[in-house]
Amino acid sequence: AQGVVSHVLSGRQATQRGRATGRAWRGGVFSESDGVADPARAAPVIAKGVARAGGHVVQNCAVRGVLTAAGRVSGVVTERGELACQQVVMAGGAWASSFCHQLGIVFPQAAVRASILCVAAGAQDLPDALHTAAASITRRSDGGYTQAISGRAHVDPTFQHLRFARDFLPMFAKRWRVLAPGGSQALRAGHERRRKWAPDAPTPMEATRVLDPRPNPALLRATLARARRLIPALKTARMRAGWGSYIDSTPDGVPVIDHARTLPGFLLAAGFSGHGFGIGPGAGHLIADLVTGAAPLVDPSPYSLARLKASSWGKVAAF
Repeated sequence: AQGVVSHVLSGRQATQRGRATGRAWRGGVFSESDGVADPARAAPVIAKGVARAGGHVVQNCAVRGVLTAAGRVSGVVTERGELACQQVVMAGGAWASSFCHQLGIVFPQAAVRASILCVAAGAQDLPDALHTAAASITRRSDGGYTQAISGRAHVDPTFQHLRFARDFLPMFAKRWRVLAPGGSQALRAGHERRRKWAPDAPTPMEATRVLDPRPNPALLRATLARARRLIPALKTARMRAGWGSYIDSTPDGVPVIDHARTLPGFLLAAGFSGHGFGIGPGAGHLIADLVTGAAPLVDPSPYSLARLKASSWGKVAAF
């Protein structure tokens, strides 16, 4: 109904599509309307589009708090001063729950640390993207491939994790085989702190401009080994870089895109659970509809904040 064209593949079709693996497959899914994009190239292009449309993109300027008047949003306090506005979209990723806490808005969120790598160009005749339980690969604009193990991550404990432990217990219990205990990186980064901060003083967001955690070396080695076993052409591919990232998740793996009931003018768009870049265009369209009062692109009710209180102990989805 949303124009996404996907096909369920027979064993013969899947084996043909996955011929780079050199093995037979029982079946698969092929989405012919999908695309592959490089975030490092796509994000600046989007920013240029915002500028052409009359918008402004200001980098390295943290929003410290929200101003209110008559019970609704009237502006924001930034590190460079105040800015008047009637609507605010909080799309701060792993920082979202901590920021909402400053406003008295409860948003169950927990971030896990993923480790990803890329290999240099050289492998030939590989698909643009291939996802299996063992490993996932995606072609990069430089001809190399990004590699990861879907769902595998480390949990760096924070006070926010303790605060929402009951909400996330079903998901963590379901995924205990792919989640491992982490270290103190998240505590030092400050994105999941529970203490309040003052809008007239530097915030943790200014101390940590970019969440750039260290990857887990053992997980990088395991990912590369799996990818090489999956696709023989990658056996000689050299690992060029590895990096870590915090994936902000909700208890059911579905983002929140919703107005705050207690603060008119404040819209939360976070908890994308690892799918933010892929569904970004559609999510952005829905956010714009909700902010401007236009007819929503899709039914927004599945993305409500209130659903998390009702479904924390219900069926969960992997992120």
